[in-house]
Amino acid sequence: MVYRQTPARLLAVALVSSTAMMAQAASQYTLVDNFNASNFFNEFTFFSEADPTSGYVVYLDAATANQRSLAGYSEGGIFLGVDYENVTDISVAGRASIRVESKKMYNRGLFVADIAHMPAGVTDDDSCGLWPAYWTKGPKWLDDGEIDIIEGINNMSENAVTLHTQAPCVLDNTGAVDTTFVKRPDCSGGVGCLAQSKSDNNYGARFNAAGGGIYVHEWTDDAITAWFFSHSQPIPDSLSGSPNSSSSTLTLDTTNFGTPLAKFSSSQDCSMKGKFNNHNIVFNTDFCGGWAGVDWHLYPPCLQRAKTCEEWVANNPSYFETAYWLINSVKVYQPVDAPAAKREDKHTLHFTA
Repeated sequence: MVYRQTPARLLAVALVSSTAMMAQAASQYTLVDNFNASNFFNEFTFFSEADPTSGYVVYLDAATANQRSLAGYSEGGIFLGVDYENVTDISVAGRASIRVESKKMYNRGLFVADIAHMPAGVTDDDSCGLWPAYWTKGPKWLDDGEIDIIEGINNMSENAVTLHTQAPCVLDNTGAVDTTFVKRPDCSGGVGCLAQSKSDNNYGARFNAAGGGIYVHEWTDDAITAWFFSHSQPIPDSLSGSPNSSSSTLTLDTTNFGTPLAKFSSSQDCSMKGKFNNHNIVFNTDFCGGWAGVDWHLYPPCLQRAKTCEEWVANNPSYFETAYWLINSVKVYQPVDAPAAKREDKHTLHFTA
C-alpha cells in the first residue's frame, strides 16, 4: 500500500424515458474539456466561504492554499490536500482544507474522472471525521439539482451515489448492479435519493489500496448513470488512454461498460431535463458537519475515539496526512446537440510558490 508521505514535492501552482435509455447504444460524444496537470488550476476556482453544510472546516483561497502547499501538482496529477500538521482550537471554524469548482457549467454529457487517490485514512477506521466528495451542482441548490458521484463519511467503506433536487422526484435504481441498493428513492431535499454500493474497492482506504480508479457518469434527459472501473482491473479501451490524450471524439456504446454502479431514470414526475441544470464540477474535503458530524454516534469505531467529530478532528491532525485528492484528469464529453458550456470566469491568475 503506497501513500504520500509529504506534500513537500508539490510543484508551484499555476492558478489560474428510462426504456429508451436502456436500449441506447453507440452514443456520439465530443470532448469539450480535458482538465489535467497542464490546466486544472486555470479552469477551477477556489471556494473560500463558510461551509454551507456547517462542517468543521476552513476552505482556503488560492494564494493561501499555494503558500501552505495544500494545492498543486504531484506525481503527474492534481493534489488537493488538508492540514495534517496542526492541532486546531475546538472553538475556531475548523481544519484547513480545499474546495474547488469548475469555472464552466454543463448541461448533460459524459464525465470521466480518473482519480489516483481520494481523501481517506490508512484504514477505514482512520477515516473518522472525513466527508470527501466529487460532485456537480447548479447555481441554485435543489432548484438546479446536485449529483454526488463520490461521497461518504467517517469509516464508510462503500461509495454512495446520490441525487438531490426539488420535490416531487421519486426514482429507482433499476438497471444497476445487484450489489447497489437504493436506501431512499425520494430525491427531494438534503437527504436525496441514495444508491449505496457494496463494492469493496470504490471508496476510501480500499480505493486507494487498489490504485484508485475511473468514475464515469452519464447525464442525459432520460437518466443519470454511474460506472466505476478500478485501476486494478481491466478498463474499457475507450477510457484507458493517457490522461492528457487530446482525442476529440468518442463513439460510446455504454453496454460495453457493463452494468452500472447506479442508475436513476426519469419518471413521470421527475425529468432529468427539468430537475438538473447548469452544473459546476466540485471536489472538496469536508470534516464533520451536517452528515459526518451529526451522524458521528452511528459509527462506533469513531465514537470510541472521541465524543464528538469536532473533538477528534481538532486534536488528531496526523490521521489526515492521507486525506488528499490526487486527480489524473477529468474529461467532459458532450453530445453534439447539448447546450454549450457556460464559463463563469475568464480571468487567469498566475503566481509562484
